[in-house]
Amino acid sequence: MGILKKSAPPPSCSVTCFTAKWLLALLFFIVAIGAAIGVYQTHVVASAGGAEFAFQFGSTSGSLAIIAFCAAAMCWSKQMCRCMKKCEVCSK
Repeated sequence: MGILKKSAPPPSCSVTCFTAKWLLALLFFIVAIGAAIGVYQTHVVASAGGAEFAFQFGSTSGSLAIIAFCAAAMCWSKQMCRCMKKCEVCSK
């Protein structure tokens, strides 16, 4: 069951640094999920009856939502790469 095994911090990385990196990755993930919800809310418009959906493109809020989602997803993916690699802060 290698999937369920918890990964131990690298020997050169302190527990505090290891925890801070993963906490930051979790926060970036939550922000990316919120930005994805914002993209959905700005681009999908429901009719008054709620039975039909329409897509709306070209609005300023929609463009800003897409930019926010791209920035959040990029920050999350970069932080996940940092979590998987050797710590550059703690290593001597």
